[in-house]
Amino acid sequence: MKKRYAVFVSLTDDYFIFANDDSFVMNKFYLVLVLLAAVAVLAAPAAAEVTLGGSVGGSTATISVTSSPSGAEVYDAGTYQGTTPCNIIVHTTATPIDHDIVVSKNGYYDYHHYIGDVYTDQYITVNAVLTPVVLTGYLDISSSPSGANVYVDGIYKGTSPLVASVDAGSHSIRMEKPGYDTWYGTYRVSSGDTAQVYASLGPSVTYGYINVHSTPSGANVYVDGTYRDNTPEVISVTAGTSHEVQVVYSGYEVYQQTVTVSTGSTVYLDANLVTSSDAYLKIASSPSGAAVYVDGNYCGNTGYSSGSSMNYMSIGPLTAGTHAVMLKLDGYNTYTSTVTLSPNEIRTMSVTLTQSAPTPSGNAGLHMASTPSGAEVYVDNAFRGYTPVYLSDISEGRHTVLLKHTGYNDWTEYVVFTAGQTVEKDVTMSPASVPPAPTQSPFPVLAFAGLAAAAVFAVRRMY
Repeated sequence: MKKRYAVFVSLTDDYFIFANDDSFVMNKFYLVLVLLAAVAVLAAPAAAEVTLGGSVGGSTATISVTSSPSGAEVYDAGTYQGTTPCNIIVHTTATPIDHDIVVSKNGYYDYHHYIGDVYTDQYITVNAVLTPVVLTGYLDISSSPSGANVYVDGIYKGTSPLVASVDAGSHSIRMEKPGYDTWYGTYRVSSGDTAQVYASLGPSVTYGYINVHSTPSGANVYVDGTYRDNTPEVISVTAGTSHEVQVVYSGYEVYQQTVTVSTGSTVYLDANLVTSSDAYLKIASSPSGAAVYVDGNYCGNTGYSSGSSMNYMSIGPLTAGTHAVMLKLDGYNTYTSTVTLSPNEIRTMSVTLTQSAPTPSGNAGLHMASTPSGAEVYVDNAFRGYTPVYLSDISEGRHTVLLKHTGYNDWTEYVVFTAGQTVEKDVTMSPASVPPAPTQSPFPVLAFAGLAAAAVFAVRRMY
Protein backbone atom coordinates (compact mmCIF):
# COMPACT_ATOMS: atom_id res chain seq x y z
CA MET A 1 0.00 0.00 0.00
CA LYS A 2 1.40 3.41 -0.98
CA LYS A 3 2.20 5.89 1.74
CA ARG A 4 0.87 9.40 1.61
CA TYR A 5 2.78 12.34 2.97
CA ALA A 6 1.62 15.71 4.24
CA VAL A 7 4.12 18.55 4.21
CA PHE A 8 3.91 21.41 6.70
CA VAL A 9 6.27 24.33 6.34
CA SER A 10 6.62 26.83 9.12
CA LEU A 11 7.42 30.37 8.01
CA THR A 12 8.46 31.43 11.51
CA ASP A 13 10.31 28.34 12.67
CA ASP A 14 13.49 26.86 11.26
CA TYR A 15 12.00 23.52 10.23
CA PHE A 16 9.36 21.81 8.15
CA ILE A 17 7.54 18.49 8.77
CA PHE A 18 6.79 15.48 6.58
CA ALA A 19 3.75 13.94 8.22
CA ASN A 20 2.58 10.32 7.78
CA ASP A 21 2.98 7.11 9.68
CA ASP A 22 6.73 7.90 9.94
CA SER A 23 6.74 11.62 10.59
CA PHE A 24 10.02 13.48 10.73
CA VAL A 25 11.31 17.03 10.84
CA MET A 26 13.79 18.59 8.44
CA ASN A 27 15.70 21.78 9.11
CA LYS A 28 15.02 24.63 6.62
CA PHE A 29 18.72 24.74 5.74
CA TYR A 30 18.48 21.33 4.15
CA LEU A 31 15.25 22.29 2.43
CA VAL A 32 17.09 25.11 0.68
CA LEU A 33 19.76 22.66 -0.47
CA VAL A 34 17.11 20.32 -1.86
CA LEU A 35 15.39 23.15 -3.76
CA LEU A 36 18.72 24.37 -5.21
CA ALA A 37 19.53 20.84 -6.31
CA ALA A 38 16.17 20.54 -8.07
CA VAL A 39 16.85 23.80 -9.92
CA ALA A 40 20.25 22.46 -10.97
CA VAL A 41 18.69 19.30 -12.35
CA LEU A 42 16.23 21.33 -14.44
CA ALA A 43 19.01 23.63 -15.73
CA ALA A 44 21.55 20.88 -16.44
CA PRO A 45 20.30 19.86 -19.96
CA ALA A 46 20.40 23.47 -21.18
CA ALA A 47 23.89 24.00 -19.75
CA ALA A 48 25.15 20.84 -21.44
CA GLU A 49 23.71 21.90 -24.78
CA VAL A 50 25.50 25.28 -24.70
CA THR A 51 28.79 23.73 -23.63
CA LEU A 52 28.96 20.70 -25.94
CA GLY A 53 27.04 21.80 -29.01
CA GLY A 54 25.13 19.52 -31.38
CA SER A 55 26.58 16.12 -32.19
CA VAL A 56 28.29 16.03 -35.60
CA GLY A 57 27.60 12.39 -36.29
CA GLY A 58 28.87 10.30 -39.21
CA SER A 59 26.73 11.58 -42.14
CA THR A 60 28.88 13.42 -44.67
CA ALA A 61 28.98 14.98 -48.13
CA THR A 62 32.03 15.69 -50.30
CA ILE A 63 33.00 18.82 -52.28
CA SER A 64 35.81 17.96 -54.72
CA VAL A 65 37.75 21.03 -55.90
CA THR A 66 40.23 21.12 -58.81
CA SER A 67 41.78 24.04 -60.68
CA SER A 68 43.67 24.90 -63.83
CA PRO A 69 46.45 25.57 -63.08
CA SER A 70 46.56 23.38 -59.96
CA GLY A 71 48.16 24.27 -56.63
CA ALA A 72 45.62 27.01 -55.81
CA GLU A 73 44.41 27.68 -52.27
CA VAL A 74 40.84 26.60 -51.48
CA TYR A 75 38.55 28.34 -49.00
CA ASP A 76 35.04 27.25 -47.94
CA ALA A 77 32.97 30.00 -46.30
CA GLY A 78 36.22 31.82 -45.58
CA THR A 79 37.98 28.80 -43.99
CA TYR A 80 41.19 27.48 -45.60
CA GLN A 81 40.80 23.86 -46.80
CA GLY A 82 44.11 23.12 -48.59
CA THR A 83 45.41 23.36 -52.18
CA THR A 84 43.96 21.95 -55.38
CA PRO A 85 43.19 19.21 -56.02
CA CYS A 86 41.45 18.63 -52.67
CA ASN A 87 38.30 17.12 -51.17
CA ILE A 88 36.25 18.96 -48.52
CA ILE A 89 34.39 16.56 -46.20
CA VAL A 90 31.19 18.18 -44.88
CA HIS A 91 29.40 16.76 -41.79
CA THR A 92 25.80 17.21 -42.85
CA THR A 93 24.37 16.68 -39.34
CA ALA A 94 26.32 19.65 -37.97
CA THR A 95 24.95 23.21 -38.01
CA PRO A 96 24.21 23.99 -41.70
CA ILE A 97 26.30 26.68 -43.39
CA ASP A 98 26.28 28.26 -46.84
CA HIS A 99 29.20 26.73 -48.71
CA ASP A 100 30.88 29.45 -50.80
CA ILE A 101 34.01 28.06 -52.49
CA VAL A 102 36.84 30.48 -53.33
CA VAL A 103 39.90 29.28 -55.28
CA SER A 104 42.89 31.64 -55.07
CA LYS A 105 46.36 31.64 -56.68
CA ASN A 106 48.98 34.35 -57.03
CA GLY A 107 48.92 35.92 -60.50
CA TYR A 108 45.30 34.90 -61.13
CA TYR A 109 41.90 36.35 -60.32
CA ASP A 110 40.00 34.53 -57.53
CA TYR A 111 37.41 31.99 -58.68
CA HIS A 112 34.06 31.94 -56.81
CA HIS A 113 31.53 29.09 -56.76
CA TYR A 114 28.49 29.36 -54.46
CA ILE A 115 26.96 26.01 -53.41
CA GLY A 116 24.83 26.79 -50.35
CA ASP A 117 23.69 23.92 -48.13
CA VAL A 118 24.65 20.29 -48.92
CA TYR A 119 22.99 16.98 -48.16
CA THR A 120 24.16 13.58 -46.96
CA ASP A 121 26.08 11.51 -49.56
CA GLN A 122 26.23 14.41 -52.05
CA TYR A 123 29.40 14.53 -54.20
CA ILE A 124 29.86 18.00 -55.68
CA THR A 125 32.66 18.84 -58.14
CA VAL A 126 34.09 22.33 -58.62
CA ASN A 127 36.57 22.84 -61.48
CA ALA A 128 38.06 26.34 -61.37
CA VAL A 129 39.63 27.62 -64.60
CA LEU A 130 41.69 30.56 -63.31
CA THR A 131 42.10 33.74 -65.35
CA PRO A 132 45.55 35.38 -65.30
CA VAL A 133 45.81 38.90 -63.92
CA VAL A 134 46.83 41.06 -66.84
CA LEU A 135 48.67 44.31 -66.11
CA THR A 136 48.54 47.28 -68.50
CA GLY A 137 51.07 49.69 -70.07
CA TYR A 138 51.02 52.08 -73.03
CA LEU A 139 52.65 52.55 -76.45
CA ASP A 140 53.11 56.15 -77.60
CA ILE A 141 53.43 55.66 -81.37
CA SER A 142 54.45 58.27 -83.94
CA SER A 143 55.96 58.23 -87.42
CA SER A 144 57.53 60.43 -90.06
CA PRO A 145 55.55 61.11 -92.16
CA SER A 146 52.49 60.81 -89.88
CA GLY A 147 49.22 59.18 -90.93
CA ALA A 148 50.61 55.64 -91.15
CA ASN A 149 48.30 52.74 -90.38
CA VAL A 150 49.39 51.21 -87.06
CA TYR A 151 49.03 47.52 -86.17
CA VAL A 152 49.93 46.17 -82.70
CA ASP A 153 50.28 42.39 -82.55
CA GLY A 154 48.40 42.26 -85.86
CA ILE A 155 45.43 44.33 -84.61
CA TYR A 156 44.68 47.66 -86.31
CA LYS A 157 44.84 50.55 -83.81
CA GLY A 158 44.44 53.65 -85.99
CA THR A 159 46.80 56.12 -87.69
CA SER A 160 49.93 57.68 -86.23
CA PRO A 161 50.38 59.49 -83.94
CA LEU A 162 48.40 57.60 -81.27
CA VAL A 163 48.63 56.11 -77.77
CA ALA A 164 47.60 52.44 -77.41
CA SER A 165 46.81 50.65 -74.14
CA VAL A 166 48.41 47.17 -74.15
CA ASP A 167 49.13 44.31 -71.77
CA ALA A 168 52.51 44.40 -70.05
CA GLY A 169 55.06 42.41 -72.07
CA SER A 170 56.55 42.29 -75.57
CA HIS A 171 54.55 43.55 -78.60
CA SER A 172 55.14 43.56 -82.35
CA ILE A 173 54.32 46.80 -84.19
CA ARG A 174 53.75 47.32 -87.90
CA MET A 175 53.22 50.65 -89.73
CA GLU A 176 52.07 50.94 -93.33
CA LYS A 177 51.59 53.95 -95.56
CA PRO A 178 51.08 53.98 -99.33
CA GLY A 179 54.32 54.91 -101.15
CA TYR A 180 56.50 53.95 -98.18
CA ASP A 181 58.13 50.78 -96.97
CA THR A 182 56.35 48.85 -94.26
CA TRP A 183 57.99 49.40 -90.86
CA TYR A 184 58.33 46.62 -88.25
CA GLY A 185 59.40 46.83 -84.61
CA THR A 186 59.20 44.99 -81.30
CA TYR A 187 58.86 46.82 -77.98
CA ARG A 188 58.54 45.66 -74.37
CA VAL A 189 56.16 47.51 -72.03
CA SER A 190 56.16 47.37 -68.21
CA SER A 191 53.00 47.70 -66.15
CA GLY A 192 52.03 51.36 -65.74
CA ASP A 193 54.83 52.59 -68.05
CA THR A 194 54.74 54.17 -71.52
CA ALA A 195 57.11 53.05 -74.29
CA GLN A 196 57.94 55.61 -77.00
CA VAL A 197 57.78 54.20 -80.55
CA TYR A 198 59.01 56.26 -83.50
CA ALA A 199 59.21 55.06 -87.11
CA SER A 200 61.00 56.90 -89.89
CA LEU A 201 59.29 55.57 -93.01
CA GLY A 202 61.43 55.36 -96.13
CA PRO A 203 60.10 55.67 -99.68
CA SER A 204 59.12 52.40 -101.34
CA VAL A 205 61.90 50.50 -103.06
CA THR A 206 61.75 47.88 -105.80
CA TYR A 207 60.74 44.34 -105.00
CA GLY A 208 61.59 40.78 -105.87
CA TYR A 209 59.64 37.59 -105.25
CA ILE A 210 59.95 34.26 -103.44
CA ASN A 211 57.88 31.39 -104.86
CA VAL A 212 57.40 28.84 -102.06
CA HIS A 213 56.10 25.28 -102.47
CA SER A 214 56.03 22.50 -99.87
CA THR A 215 55.32 18.80 -99.55
CA PRO A 216 52.78 18.51 -98.05
CA SER A 217 51.21 21.77 -99.15
CA GLY A 218 49.25 24.18 -96.94
CA ALA A 219 52.22 24.95 -94.68
CA ASN A 220 52.60 28.37 -93.01
CA VAL A 221 55.27 30.62 -94.56
CA TYR A 222 57.18 33.12 -92.41
CA VAL A 223 59.52 35.71 -93.95
CA ASP A 224 61.89 37.42 -91.52
CA GLY A 225 59.73 36.13 -88.63
CA THR A 226 56.42 37.48 -90.01
CA TYR A 227 53.62 35.17 -91.13
CA ARG A 228 52.86 35.82 -94.82
CA ASP A 229 50.58 33.04 -96.14
CA ASN A 230 50.24 29.27 -96.78
CA THR A 231 52.01 27.24 -99.48
CA PRO A 232 51.97 27.35 -102.43
CA GLU A 233 52.46 31.12 -102.43
CA VAL A 234 54.40 33.88 -104.22
CA ILE A 235 55.62 36.49 -101.74
CA SER A 236 56.95 39.96 -102.59
CA VAL A 237 60.02 41.09 -100.62
CA THR A 238 62.47 43.98 -100.65
CA ALA A 239 65.07 43.41 -103.33
CA GLY A 240 68.82 43.45 -102.65
CA THR A 241 68.68 42.27 -99.03
CA SER A 242 68.74 38.78 -97.53
CA HIS A 243 65.55 37.25 -96.14
CA GLU A 244 65.04 34.31 -93.80
CA VAL A 245 62.22 32.01 -94.93
CA GLN A 246 60.59 29.44 -92.63
CA VAL A 247 58.04 26.83 -93.71
CA VAL A 248 56.04 25.41 -90.80
CA TYR A 249 53.54 22.55 -90.85
CA SER A 250 51.99 20.56 -88.00
CA GLY A 251 53.80 17.27 -87.41
CA TYR A 252 56.86 18.23 -89.49
CA GLU A 253 60.27 19.74 -88.82
CA VAL A 254 60.59 23.45 -89.60
CA TYR A 255 62.16 24.15 -93.01
CA GLN A 256 64.44 27.19 -92.96
CA GLN A 257 66.35 28.94 -95.76
CA THR A 258 68.05 32.35 -96.23
CA VAL A 259 67.71 33.91 -99.70
CA THR A 260 68.62 37.18 -101.48
CA VAL A 261 66.32 38.38 -104.25
CA SER A 262 67.27 40.75 -107.08
CA THR A 263 64.91 43.45 -108.30
CA GLY A 264 62.11 41.95 -110.39
CA SER A 265 63.45 38.40 -110.08
CA THR A 266 61.92 35.32 -108.41
CA VAL A 267 63.62 32.79 -106.15
CA TYR A 268 62.02 29.32 -106.03
CA LEU A 269 61.95 27.31 -102.81
CA ASP A 270 60.66 23.74 -102.68
CA ALA A 271 60.42 22.58 -99.05
CA ASN A 272 60.26 18.79 -98.70
CA LEU A 273 59.14 18.62 -95.07
CA VAL A 274 60.32 15.87 -92.68
CA THR A 275 58.00 14.45 -90.00
CA SER A 276 58.62 15.51 -86.38
CA SER A 277 57.67 14.31 -82.88
CA ASP A 278 56.66 17.84 -81.88
CA ALA A 279 53.04 18.85 -81.32
CA TYR A 280 51.08 21.47 -83.27
CA LEU A 281 47.93 23.56 -82.96
CA LYS A 282 45.61 24.39 -85.86
CA ILE A 283 43.34 27.32 -84.97
CA ALA A 284 40.46 29.06 -86.76
CA SER A 285 38.07 31.69 -85.43
CA SER A 286 34.67 33.14 -86.22
CA PRO A 287 34.90 35.98 -86.99
CA SER A 288 38.36 35.68 -88.53
CA GLY A 289 41.29 38.06 -88.12
CA ALA A 290 41.78 37.41 -84.40
CA ALA A 291 45.30 37.78 -82.99
CA VAL A 292 46.47 34.42 -81.58
CA TYR A 293 48.79 34.03 -78.58
CA VAL A 294 50.27 30.77 -77.29
CA ASP A 295 51.95 30.94 -73.88
CA GLY A 296 51.85 34.75 -74.19
CA ASN A 297 53.66 34.83 -77.58
CA TYR A 298 51.96 36.42 -80.59
CA CYS A 299 51.65 33.81 -83.39
CA GLY A 300 49.69 35.68 -86.09
CA ASN A 301 46.05 36.24 -87.04
CA THR A 302 43.42 33.69 -88.00
CA GLY A 303 42.61 33.57 -91.71
CA TYR A 304 39.28 34.17 -93.44
CA SER A 305 36.73 31.36 -93.02
CA SER A 306 33.45 31.00 -94.90
CA GLY A 307 30.52 28.95 -93.59
CA SER A 308 31.59 25.38 -92.88
CA SER A 309 34.93 25.95 -94.67
CA MET A 310 37.37 26.88 -91.90
CA ASN A 311 40.79 28.35 -92.71
CA TYR A 312 43.09 26.99 -90.00
CA MET A 313 46.42 28.57 -89.14
CA SER A 314 49.10 26.17 -87.94
CA ILE A 315 51.14 26.96 -84.82
CA GLY A 316 54.25 25.01 -83.89
CA PRO A 317 56.32 23.14 -83.35
CA LEU A 318 55.27 23.08 -79.68
CA THR A 319 56.64 20.89 -76.94
CA ALA A 320 54.35 18.19 -75.61
CA GLY A 321 52.56 19.41 -72.48
CA THR A 322 50.13 22.13 -71.39
CA HIS A 323 49.92 25.47 -73.23
CA ALA A 324 47.85 28.62 -72.67
CA VAL A 325 45.89 29.83 -75.75
CA MET A 326 44.40 33.32 -76.11
CA LEU A 327 42.55 35.02 -79.02
CA LYS A 328 41.92 38.78 -79.21
CA LEU A 329 39.81 40.81 -81.62
CA ASP A 330 38.58 44.39 -81.19
CA GLY A 331 34.90 44.48 -80.22
CA TYR A 332 34.93 40.88 -78.96
CA ASN A 333 35.60 39.28 -75.58
CA THR A 334 39.09 37.81 -75.17
CA TYR A 335 39.08 34.01 -75.48
CA THR A 336 41.36 32.02 -73.15
CA SER A 337 41.88 28.29 -72.78
CA THR A 338 44.54 25.70 -71.91
CA VAL A 339 45.36 22.65 -74.02
CA THR A 340 47.51 19.64 -73.18
CA LEU A 341 49.32 18.23 -76.22
CA SER A 342 50.85 14.78 -76.65
CA PRO A 343 53.95 14.08 -78.77
CA ASN A 344 53.11 14.11 -82.51
CA GLU A 345 49.61 15.41 -81.76
CA ILE A 346 47.92 17.91 -84.07
CA ARG A 347 45.14 19.62 -82.11
CA THR A 348 42.42 21.47 -84.07
CA MET A 349 40.56 24.35 -82.42
CA SER A 350 37.56 26.25 -83.83
CA VAL A 351 36.81 29.29 -81.65
CA THR A 352 33.61 31.34 -81.86
CA LEU A 353 34.22 34.78 -80.36
CA THR A 354 31.45 36.64 -78.50
CA GLN A 355 30.86 40.35 -78.89
CA SER A 356 31.83 42.46 -75.89
CA ALA A 357 29.38 44.84 -74.28
CA PRO A 358 29.94 48.46 -75.36
CA THR A 359 31.42 50.76 -72.72
CA PRO A 360 28.88 53.48 -71.82
CA SER A 361 30.02 56.85 -73.16
CA GLY A 362 31.38 59.30 -70.59
CA ASN A 363 31.73 56.70 -67.82
CA ALA A 364 34.73 55.61 -65.74
CA GLY A 365 35.85 52.18 -64.58
CA LEU A 366 36.64 50.64 -61.18
CA HIS A 367 38.82 47.56 -60.69
CA MET A 368 38.30 46.54 -57.05
CA ALA A 369 40.32 43.79 -55.34
CA SER A 370 40.73 42.88 -51.67
CA THR A 371 42.62 40.63 -49.28
CA PRO A 372 40.83 38.43 -48.46
CA SER A 373 38.79 38.29 -51.64
CA GLY A 374 35.03 37.80 -51.75
CA ALA A 375 34.23 41.12 -50.06
CA GLU A 376 30.88 42.76 -50.88
CA VAL A 377 31.33 45.90 -53.00
CA TYR A 378 28.97 48.88 -52.64
CA VAL A 379 29.09 52.08 -54.67
CA ASP A 380 26.97 54.85 -53.18
CA ASN A 381 25.36 52.14 -50.95
CA ALA A 382 24.29 50.07 -54.00
CA PHE A 383 25.59 46.46 -54.04
CA ARG A 384 27.76 45.82 -57.14
CA GLY A 385 29.30 42.35 -56.61
CA TYR A 386 32.16 40.58 -54.84
CA THR A 387 35.91 41.25 -55.09
CA PRO A 388 37.71 41.01 -57.42
CA VAL A 389 35.28 42.89 -59.67
CA TYR A 390 35.53 45.24 -62.65
CA LEU A 391 32.85 47.93 -63.09
CA SER A 392 32.75 49.99 -66.29
CA ASP A 393 29.63 52.12 -65.71
CA ILE A 394 30.73 54.51 -62.95
CA SER A 395 29.57 58.05 -63.70
CA GLU A 396 32.13 60.83 -63.58
CA GLY A 397 32.49 62.54 -60.20
CA ARG A 398 32.83 61.66 -56.53
CA HIS A 399 31.42 58.36 -55.21
CA THR A 400 31.50 56.43 -51.94
CA VAL A 401 33.06 52.95 -52.23
CA LEU A 402 32.39 50.49 -49.39
CA LEU A 403 33.71 46.94 -48.78
CA LYS A 404 32.10 44.48 -46.35
CA HIS A 405 33.42 41.04 -45.38
CA THR A 406 32.35 38.72 -42.55
CA GLY A 407 34.94 38.81 -39.76
CA TYR A 408 36.56 42.04 -40.99
CA ASN A 409 36.07 45.73 -40.36
CA ASP A 410 34.23 47.65 -43.09
CA TRP A 411 36.43 49.66 -45.48
CA THR A 412 35.14 52.86 -47.09
CA GLU A 413 36.64 55.69 -49.11
CA TYR A 414 35.51 58.64 -51.22
CA VAL A 415 36.85 58.17 -54.78
CA VAL A 416 36.87 60.75 -57.58
CA PHE A 417 36.30 59.20 -61.04
CA THR A 418 37.27 60.71 -64.40
CA ALA A 419 35.47 59.70 -67.61
CA GLY A 420 37.44 57.26 -69.74
CA GLN A 421 39.79 56.26 -66.92
CA THR A 422 39.84 53.22 -64.61
CA VAL A 423 40.57 53.48 -60.88
CA GLU A 424 42.55 50.54 -59.44
CA LYS A 425 41.98 49.69 -55.76
CA ASP A 426 43.55 46.76 -53.87
CA VAL A 427 42.49 46.82 -50.20
CA THR A 428 43.87 44.73 -47.33
CA MET A 429 40.98 44.45 -44.85
CA SER A 430 41.65 44.44 -41.10
CA PRO A 431 40.19 41.60 -38.97
CA ALA A 432 37.39 42.59 -36.61
CA SER A 433 38.08 42.18 -32.88
CA VAL A 434 36.67 38.91 -31.44
CA PRO A 435 34.93 39.03 -28.00
CA PRO A 436 36.42 36.67 -25.36
CA ALA A 437 34.78 33.25 -25.02
CA PRO A 438 32.39 32.95 -22.03
CA THR A 439 33.72 30.99 -19.04
CA GLN A 440 31.73 28.04 -17.74
CA SER A 441 29.89 28.68 -14.46
CA PRO A 442 30.65 26.31 -11.50
CA PHE A 443 26.93 26.39 -10.56
CA PRO A 444 26.06 22.87 -11.89
CA VAL A 445 28.84 21.29 -9.77
CA LEU A 446 27.73 23.05 -6.58
CA ALA A 447 24.07 22.25 -7.25
CA PHE A 448 24.74 18.53 -7.68
CA ALA A 449 26.80 18.52 -4.47
CA GLY A 450 23.88 20.12 -2.56
CA LEU A 451 21.43 17.64 -4.04
CA ALA A 452 23.58 14.71 -2.89
CA ALA A 453 23.90 16.06 0.69
CA ALA A 454 20.16 16.70 0.99
CA ALA A 455 19.31 13.24 -0.34
CA VAL A 456 21.61 11.51 2.22
CA PHE A 457 20.07 13.50 5.09
CA ALA A 458 16.52 12.73 3.97
CA VAL A 459 17.14 8.99 3.72
CA ARG A 460 18.72 8.83 7.17
CA ARG A 461 15.75 10.67 8.76
CA MET A 462 13.16 8.50 6.99
CA TYR A 463 14.66 5.23 8.10
